[in-house]
Amino acid sequence: MKKAALMMFLTVAALALLPCLGAAATAAEPSVLQMSIVPADAQWVIHLDMEKLTSSALFKMLMEAKGMPNIQEKTGKFTETFKMDPYKDLKAVTIFGRGEAGEEPVVAVSGNFDKAHLLGLIKAESSTKETPYGKYTLYNWENEHFGVFVNDNLILITEKEADVKSALDAVDGKTKNVSASPLVARLQKESAGAIATFAVADIAGLTGERKGAASSHERPAILDKMQSATGAILETGDKLNLKVEIGAATDQVAKDIESAVRGLIALVNLQFTDSDAQMLSRGINVKVDGARVRIDASYLVPELTKIIKERKDRKESVHGPENKK
Repeated sequence: MKKAALMMFLTVAALALLPCLGAAATAAEPSVLQMSIVPADAQWVIHLDMEKLTSSALFKMLMEAKGMPNIQEKTGKFTETFKMDPYKDLKAVTIFGRGEAGEEPVVAVSGNFDKAHLLGLIKAESSTKETPYGKYTLYNWENEHFGVFVNDNLILITEKEADVKSALDAVDGKTKNVSASPLVARLQKESAGAIATFAVADIAGLTGERKGAASSHERPAILDKMQSATGAILETGDKLNLKVEIGAATDQVAKDIESAVRGLIALVNLQFTDSDAQMLSRGINVKVDGARVRIDASYLVPELTKIIKERKDRKESVHGPENKK
C-alpha cells in the first residue's frame, strides 16, 4: 500500500491529538508519562493520556461539537486500514524534542496494536529498509522517516535516525532518561489525573534565542522574559481546569510577565465584547510566586458545551448543517 507506513504513524498521532484541537475506553490504570523513552537532553515534552481523555466530559463535548458522522467516517477508515480503533486502542501519546522549535520531534504511541498487520503495511512499502539496532529493528522509508516497535505496545516515529536511537538507548539504560531532570519534576507536579501535560525546559534555547538576535527578531518579546514553562489540562467532576506555570530569571521579570499576561486578557475583553468570550477570560486567574507566574483557568463543562452548541446552531442557521452534502 503506497505510503502505508507514513500514514500509519502520522495518522495515529493526528487522530490522538484531534479532540484537543477541537475535534471510550475506561482506564483500568492511569497512563503515565513514558519517561523511559525520553532522553535526558529533551528540551520539551507533551504527553496526552488517551484513556483519561476518552472517558472525560471534555471528550464527549468535543465529539458532539465535531459531529458524529464526520468522526465515524474518519475513524472507520482508519480502523479498517490499521485494525485499530484510535479511541479505544490508543493508550497514550508522548511527543518530545531535543532541538529547537521547528525540528522534527519524536512521537511515542502506546496502545493495543496488531503488530503483525502493521508490519505488513510497513514492509509493503517499496522504499522500506530494515536496520538492526541492538535488539530492535529500525524501519526507514522514503529515506527520511524512521519507526521502531519498542515492544508490542509501544511505537516510536521520527525523521532523524539519531533521535530514535537516542530514545532506544534511554530505554535500555545506556544513557540517562528524562526521569530525574527538572523538566519532569515540573511535569509530575501536575501530572496526577491530568488529561494532558507539557513542559519546556529552556524556552530561550527552544526558540533559538541563544543563537543571537538575528534569529529572534520575529519572536514575541514576552518570550524573551521566560525561562521555562509547564502546563496541564485536568478534569475534576464537571470542571475543566487549565494550569500553566512560567519560570522567569528574577522576581521582577515574573512581575513583568504577569503584567503582560493581564494585558493580553484585557485586550481580549476589548476585542471580543460578546458574553461568551468574556466568560472565558473571567475564568482566568494570574498570580506571581517569586520568580514564577501561575496561570489557572477553570470552567464548567456544561457551560462550555452550551456555548459550543449555541455557536454551532447559529452557524448552521446561516450556512446549513455541517454534514449536509
